[in-house]
Amino acid sequence: MAVLTKAEALAIIRRAYGPDLAQSIEDRLPDRIDPDDDADAEFLATLGLTRDGLANAMGGEL
Repeated sequence: MAVLTKAEALAIIRRAYGPDLAQSIEDRLPDRIDPDDDADAEFLATLGLTRDGLANAMGGEL
């Protein structure tokens, strides 16, 4: 999975989890997110997001 900008991550989150969740966590997301990095994956998990959920939203092509 590639490093994502905040805007890219929000677009994927909107697709995978809906606009309400994306809006509610927007202020907490860092400028760059690497879902393959353990620390970033842990952070995403605290927001209720999973690497698999994000990958599925993009057809498995993150």
